[in-house]
Amino acid sequence: MSRFRKQNEYNFWPSFVDALSNLLIVVLFFLMIFVLAHFFLGQNLNDKNSEIVFLSGRLKSLSDELSTERAASRSLSEQLEASKKEYADSILRIAALKEDIRTLEEQKASLEKGLSAEKKISSDAQARAAMLAKKTEQMTEELKKLTATLGEAEKRAAEQNAQIVDLGRRLNRALAQKASELTAYRSEFFGTLRKIIQDRADFRIEGDRFVFQSELFFKSGSAELEKQGQKQLDLLAQALKELDRKIPKKIRWILRVDGHTDNIPIHTEKYASNWHLSSDRAVAVVQYLLGKGVPAKRLAAAGFGPNHPVAKGNSPEARKKNRRIEFKLTES
Repeated sequence: MSRFRKQNEYNFWPSFVDALSNLLIVVLFFLMIFVLAHFFLGQNLNDKNSEIVFLSGRLKSLSDELSTERAASRSLSEQLEASKKEYADSILRIAALKEDIRTLEEQKASLEKGLSAEKKISSDAQARAAMLAKKTEQMTEELKKLTATLGEAEKRAAEQNAQIVDLGRRLNRALAQKASELTAYRSEFFGTLRKIIQDRADFRIEGDRFVFQSELFFKSGSAELEKQGQKQLDLLAQALKELDRKIPKKIRWILRVDGHTDNIPIHTEKYASNWHLSSDRAVAVVQYLLGKGVPAKRLAAAGFGPNHPVAKGNSPEARKKNRRIEFKLTES
Protein backbone atom coordinates (compact mmCIF):
# COMPACT_ATOMS: atom_id res chain seq x y z
CA MET A 1 0.00 0.00 0.00
CA SER A 2 2.84 2.33 0.85
CA ARG A 3 4.64 1.48 -2.37
CA PHE A 4 1.51 2.24 -4.38
CA ARG A 5 1.18 5.71 -2.80
CA LYS A 6 4.80 6.62 -3.67
CA GLN A 7 4.29 5.69 -7.27
CA ASN A 8 1.29 8.04 -7.57
CA GLU A 9 3.01 11.08 -6.05
CA TYR A 10 4.00 13.79 -8.67
CA ASN A 11 7.64 15.05 -8.69
CA PHE A 12 7.44 18.79 -9.65
CA TRP A 13 11.09 19.71 -8.94
CA PRO A 14 12.47 19.34 -12.54
CA SER A 15 9.70 21.58 -13.88
CA PHE A 16 10.53 24.18 -11.29
CA VAL A 17 14.22 24.09 -12.25
CA ASP A 18 13.32 24.47 -15.94
CA ALA A 19 11.08 27.47 -15.26
CA LEU A 20 13.73 29.08 -13.10
CA SER A 21 16.37 28.57 -15.83
CA ASN A 22 14.13 30.15 -18.47
CA LEU A 23 13.47 33.10 -16.19
CA LEU A 24 17.19 33.56 -15.60
CA ILE A 25 17.89 33.54 -19.36
CA VAL A 26 15.22 36.21 -19.93
CA VAL A 27 16.68 38.39 -17.18
CA LEU A 28 20.19 38.04 -18.59
CA PHE A 29 18.90 38.91 -22.08
CA PHE A 30 17.27 42.15 -20.88
CA LEU A 31 20.34 42.98 -18.77
CA MET A 32 22.55 42.60 -21.84
CA ILE A 33 20.27 44.89 -23.87
CA PHE A 34 20.40 47.50 -21.08
CA VAL A 35 24.23 47.39 -20.88
CA LEU A 36 24.61 47.76 -24.67
CA ALA A 37 22.16 50.67 -24.78
CA HIS A 38 23.99 52.38 -21.91
CA PHE A 39 27.34 51.89 -23.69
CA PHE A 40 26.19 53.40 -27.02
CA LEU A 41 24.48 56.35 -25.29
CA GLY A 42 27.66 57.07 -23.34
CA GLN A 43 29.75 56.91 -26.53
CA ASN A 44 27.41 59.40 -28.25
CA LEU A 45 27.60 61.75 -25.25
CA ASN A 46 31.42 61.67 -25.35
CA ASP A 47 31.38 62.57 -29.06
CA LYS A 48 29.10 65.55 -28.37
CA ASN A 49 31.35 66.75 -25.54
CA SER A 50 34.39 66.58 -27.84
CA GLU A 51 32.57 68.69 -30.44
CA ILE A 52 31.69 71.29 -27.78
CA VAL A 53 35.33 71.53 -26.64
CA PHE A 54 36.50 71.90 -30.26
CA LEU A 55 33.96 74.65 -31.01
CA SER A 56 34.90 76.49 -27.79
CA GLY A 57 38.54 76.45 -28.81
CA ARG A 58 37.66 77.70 -32.28
CA LEU A 59 35.60 80.59 -30.81
CA LYS A 60 38.49 81.59 -28.54
CA SER A 61 41.00 81.54 -31.43
CA LEU A 62 38.73 83.72 -33.58
CA SER A 63 38.42 86.22 -30.70
CA ASP A 64 42.23 86.35 -30.41
CA GLU A 65 42.62 86.89 -34.14
CA LEU A 66 40.01 89.68 -34.12
CA SER A 67 41.93 91.49 -31.32
CA THR A 68 45.13 91.28 -33.38
CA GLU A 69 43.49 92.67 -36.51
CA ARG A 70 41.95 95.58 -34.55
CA ALA A 71 45.43 96.66 -33.45
CA ALA A 72 46.66 96.50 -37.06
CA SER A 73 43.85 98.77 -38.29
CA ARG A 74 44.49 101.51 -35.71
CA SER A 75 46.65 103.59 -38.11
CA LEU A 76 43.98 103.74 -40.82
CA SER A 77 41.35 104.59 -38.20
CA GLU A 78 43.42 107.56 -37.04
CA GLN A 79 43.75 108.80 -40.64
CA LEU A 80 40.00 108.47 -41.03
CA GLU A 81 39.36 110.52 -37.87
CA ALA A 82 41.78 113.26 -39.06
CA SER A 83 39.98 113.51 -42.40
CA LYS A 84 36.63 113.72 -40.65
CA LYS A 85 37.91 116.59 -38.49
CA GLU A 86 39.22 118.47 -41.54
CA TYR A 87 35.87 117.94 -43.26
CA ALA A 88 34.02 119.33 -40.22
CA ASP A 89 36.32 122.42 -40.19
CA SER A 90 35.55 123.00 -43.87
CA ILE A 91 31.81 122.87 -43.15
CA LEU A 92 32.28 125.54 -40.44
CA ARG A 93 34.26 127.77 -42.83
CA ILE A 94 31.54 127.40 -45.47
CA ALA A 95 28.90 128.43 -42.94
CA ALA A 96 30.99 131.50 -41.98
CA LEU A 97 31.39 132.49 -45.65
CA LYS A 98 27.64 132.16 -46.20
CA GLU A 99 27.04 134.43 -43.21
CA ASP A 100 29.46 137.05 -44.64
CA ILE A 101 27.70 136.90 -47.99
CA ARG A 102 24.33 137.36 -46.32
CA THR A 103 25.64 140.40 -44.39
CA LEU A 104 27.08 141.96 -47.57
CA GLU A 105 23.85 141.38 -49.44
CA GLU A 106 21.96 143.13 -46.66
CA GLN A 107 24.44 146.06 -46.77
CA LYS A 108 24.15 146.17 -50.56
CA ALA A 109 20.36 146.26 -50.36
CA SER A 110 20.56 149.04 -47.78
CA LEU A 111 22.95 151.05 -49.97
CA GLU A 112 20.79 150.58 -53.05
CA LYS A 113 17.80 151.72 -51.05
CA GLY A 114 19.74 154.75 -49.85
CA LEU A 115 20.90 155.43 -53.43
CA SER A 116 17.34 155.47 -54.69
CA ALA A 117 16.33 157.83 -51.90
CA GLU A 118 19.23 160.16 -52.60
CA LYS A 119 18.39 160.35 -56.30
CA LYS A 120 14.91 161.52 -55.41
CA ILE A 121 16.07 164.26 -53.08
CA SER A 122 17.80 166.72 -55.40
CA SER A 123 20.51 167.18 -57.90
CA ASP A 124 22.78 168.30 -55.04
CA ALA A 125 22.88 164.71 -53.84
CA GLN A 126 24.20 163.36 -57.18
CA ALA A 127 27.78 163.39 -55.93
CA ARG A 128 26.83 161.45 -52.91
CA ALA A 129 24.78 159.06 -55.08
CA ALA A 130 27.81 158.50 -57.32
CA MET A 131 29.88 157.70 -54.26
CA LEU A 132 27.25 155.28 -53.08
CA ALA A 133 27.07 153.72 -56.54
CA LYS A 134 30.85 153.19 -56.56
CA LYS A 135 30.76 151.68 -53.12
CA THR A 136 27.92 149.43 -54.21
CA GLU A 137 29.96 148.34 -57.22
CA GLN A 138 32.92 147.56 -54.97
CA MET A 139 30.73 145.54 -52.63
CA THR A 140 29.29 143.70 -55.65
CA GLU A 141 32.81 142.72 -56.72
CA GLU A 142 33.63 141.63 -53.19
CA LEU A 143 30.43 139.61 -53.12
CA LYS A 144 31.47 137.86 -56.37
CA LYS A 145 34.85 137.01 -54.84
CA LEU A 146 33.21 135.64 -51.73
CA THR A 147 30.84 133.58 -53.88
CA ALA A 148 33.80 132.14 -55.80
CA THR A 149 35.58 131.39 -52.50
CA LEU A 150 32.43 129.67 -51.27
CA GLY A 151 32.33 127.52 -54.43
CA GLU A 152 35.94 126.48 -53.93
CA ALA A 153 35.31 125.67 -50.28
CA GLU A 154 32.29 123.55 -51.19
CA LYS A 155 34.39 121.77 -53.83
CA ARG A 156 37.15 121.05 -51.28
CA ALA A 157 34.53 119.81 -48.83
CA ALA A 158 33.16 117.42 -51.46
CA GLU A 159 36.70 116.18 -52.20
CA GLN A 160 37.36 115.67 -48.49
CA ASN A 161 34.11 113.76 -48.15
CA ALA A 162 35.18 111.54 -51.05
CA GLN A 163 38.52 111.00 -49.30
CA ILE A 164 36.70 109.96 -46.14
CA VAL A 165 34.64 107.43 -48.09
CA ASP A 166 37.80 106.15 -49.79
CA LEU A 167 39.61 105.84 -46.45
CA GLY A 168 36.67 103.86 -45.10
CA ARG A 169 36.88 101.47 -48.04
CA ARG A 170 40.65 101.16 -47.63
CA LEU A 171 40.19 100.45 -43.92
CA ASN A 172 37.70 97.67 -44.66
CA ARG A 173 39.98 96.20 -47.33
CA ALA A 174 42.95 96.35 -44.97
CA LEU A 175 41.01 94.57 -42.23
CA ALA A 176 39.92 91.85 -44.65
CA GLN A 177 43.46 91.50 -46.05
CA LYS A 178 45.05 91.32 -42.60
CA ALA A 179 42.61 88.59 -41.58
CA SER A 180 43.28 86.44 -44.67
CA GLU A 181 46.92 86.99 -45.77
CA LEU A 182 48.25 83.99 -43.88
CA THR A 183 45.20 81.75 -44.30
CA ALA A 184 46.51 79.80 -47.28
CA TYR A 185 49.99 79.37 -45.82
CA ARG A 186 48.59 78.42 -42.39
CA SER A 187 46.44 75.72 -43.99
CA GLU A 188 49.42 74.39 -45.95
CA PHE A 189 51.58 74.43 -42.80
CA PHE A 190 48.97 72.55 -40.77
CA GLY A 191 48.62 69.99 -43.55
CA THR A 192 52.39 69.43 -43.56
CA LEU A 193 52.41 68.98 -39.78
CA ARG A 194 49.61 66.41 -39.95
CA LYS A 195 51.66 64.38 -42.42
CA ILE A 196 54.99 64.45 -40.56
CA ILE A 197 53.62 64.12 -37.01
CA GLN A 198 50.85 61.68 -38.00
CA ASP A 199 48.20 60.53 -35.52
CA ARG A 200 49.79 61.20 -32.13
CA ALA A 201 47.50 61.10 -29.11
CA ASP A 202 49.43 64.01 -27.54
CA PHE A 203 48.99 66.29 -30.58
CA ARG A 204 45.86 68.08 -31.80
CA ILE A 205 44.85 71.10 -33.88
CA GLU A 206 42.47 73.62 -32.28
CA GLY A 207 41.32 76.48 -34.51
CA ASP A 208 44.37 78.45 -35.70
CA ARG A 209 46.89 76.72 -33.44
CA PHE A 210 48.35 73.26 -32.93
CA VAL A 211 48.79 71.85 -29.45
CA PHE A 212 51.21 69.37 -27.86
CA GLN A 213 50.86 67.98 -24.34
CA SER A 214 53.71 69.18 -22.10
CA GLU A 215 54.63 65.60 -21.17
CA LEU A 216 55.97 65.13 -24.70
CA PHE A 217 58.65 67.79 -24.10
CA PHE A 218 59.18 68.11 -20.35
CA LYS A 219 59.12 66.17 -17.12
CA SER A 220 56.90 67.40 -14.29
CA GLY A 221 58.17 70.69 -12.83
CA SER A 222 61.02 70.94 -15.39
CA ALA A 223 61.80 73.14 -18.41
CA GLU A 224 64.53 70.89 -19.86
CA LEU A 225 63.59 69.36 -23.23
CA GLU A 226 63.32 65.57 -23.40
CA LYS A 227 64.71 63.54 -26.31
CA GLN A 228 61.29 62.58 -27.66
CA GLY A 229 60.27 66.25 -27.66
CA GLN A 230 63.43 67.24 -29.50
CA LYS A 231 62.59 64.79 -32.28
CA GLN A 232 59.20 66.43 -32.79
CA LEU A 233 60.78 69.90 -32.75
CA ASP A 234 63.24 68.77 -35.43
CA LEU A 235 60.28 68.03 -37.71
CA LEU A 236 58.67 71.34 -36.80
CA ALA A 237 61.90 73.27 -37.54
CA GLN A 238 62.13 71.65 -40.96
CA ALA A 239 58.54 72.66 -41.79
CA LEU A 240 59.13 76.23 -40.54
CA LYS A 241 62.23 76.76 -42.67
CA GLU A 242 60.35 75.51 -45.72
CA LEU A 243 57.45 77.87 -44.90
CA ASP A 244 59.84 80.83 -44.54
CA ARG A 245 61.03 80.24 -48.10
CA LYS A 246 57.47 80.15 -49.47
CA ILE A 247 55.78 83.10 -47.73
CA PRO A 248 56.38 86.46 -49.55
CA LYS A 249 58.74 88.83 -47.75
CA LYS A 250 56.07 91.53 -47.54
CA ILE A 251 54.02 89.37 -45.15
CA ARG A 252 55.32 89.79 -41.60
CA TRP A 253 54.65 86.58 -39.71
CA ILE A 254 55.85 84.75 -36.59
CA LEU A 255 55.36 81.41 -34.88
CA ARG A 256 54.26 82.17 -31.32
CA VAL A 257 55.13 79.51 -28.74
CA ASP A 258 52.79 79.61 -25.71
CA GLY A 259 53.48 77.71 -22.49
CA HIS A 260 50.54 76.64 -20.27
CA THR A 261 50.41 74.73 -16.97
CA ASP A 262 47.66 73.15 -14.88
CA ASN A 263 46.26 74.80 -11.73
CA ILE A 264 48.41 72.94 -9.21
CA PRO A 265 50.64 75.67 -7.66
CA ILE A 266 54.41 75.26 -7.91
CA HIS A 267 56.95 76.97 -5.66
CA THR A 268 60.49 75.65 -5.87
CA GLU A 269 63.96 77.13 -5.64
CA LYS A 270 64.05 77.50 -9.43
CA TYR A 271 60.41 78.37 -10.18
CA ALA A 272 58.52 80.78 -7.95
CA SER A 273 55.21 80.17 -9.74
CA ASN A 274 53.49 78.33 -12.61
CA TRP A 275 53.94 81.46 -14.67
CA HIS A 276 57.74 81.23 -14.41
CA LEU A 277 57.66 77.55 -15.37
CA SER A 278 55.40 78.10 -18.41
CA SER A 279 57.58 81.00 -19.61
CA ASP A 280 60.81 79.00 -19.29
CA ARG A 281 59.26 76.11 -21.21
CA ALA A 282 58.20 78.40 -24.08
CA VAL A 283 61.71 79.95 -24.17
CA ALA A 284 63.33 76.48 -24.15
CA VAL A 285 61.30 75.50 -27.25
CA VAL A 286 62.19 78.76 -29.04
CA GLN A 287 65.89 78.36 -28.25
CA TYR A 288 65.88 74.82 -29.62
CA LEU A 289 64.22 75.95 -32.86
CA LEU A 290 66.79 78.74 -33.17
CA GLY A 291 69.53 76.13 -32.86
CA LYS A 292 67.94 74.21 -35.75
CA GLY A 293 68.18 77.21 -38.09
CA VAL A 294 64.74 78.84 -37.74
CA PRO A 295 65.22 82.67 -38.09
CA ALA A 296 64.90 84.55 -34.80
CA LYS A 297 62.54 87.12 -36.35
CA ARG A 298 60.03 84.29 -37.00
CA LEU A 299 59.78 83.20 -33.35
CA ALA A 300 58.22 84.53 -30.14
CA ALA A 301 57.74 82.98 -26.69
CA ALA A 302 55.02 83.63 -24.09
CA GLY A 303 54.08 82.04 -20.76
CA PHE A 304 50.50 82.02 -19.44
CA GLY A 305 50.72 79.76 -16.39
CA PRO A 306 47.32 78.25 -15.49
CA ASN A 307 45.34 81.33 -16.56
CA HIS A 308 43.97 80.05 -19.91
CA PRO A 309 42.71 76.50 -19.37
CA VAL A 310 41.07 74.56 -22.20
CA ALA A 311 39.39 72.11 -19.82
CA LYS A 312 37.48 72.99 -16.65
CA GLY A 313 37.71 71.18 -13.35
CA ASN A 314 40.39 69.55 -11.25
CA SER A 315 40.23 66.02 -12.61
CA PRO A 316 43.47 64.37 -13.81
CA GLU A 317 42.14 64.41 -17.39
CA ALA A 318 41.36 68.15 -17.29
CA ARG A 319 44.73 69.03 -15.78
CA LYS A 320 46.53 66.93 -18.38
CA LYS A 321 44.79 68.82 -21.23
CA ASN A 322 45.72 72.15 -19.64
CA ARG A 323 49.44 71.22 -19.42
CA ARG A 324 50.35 72.04 -23.01
CA ILE A 325 52.62 73.86 -25.48
CA GLU A 326 50.72 75.76 -28.19
CA PHE A 327 52.10 76.96 -31.53
CA LYS A 328 50.27 79.73 -33.37
CA LEU A 329 51.18 81.04 -36.84
CA THR A 330 50.21 84.74 -36.78
CA GLU A 331 51.21 88.20 -38.02
CA SER A 332 53.96 90.12 -36.26
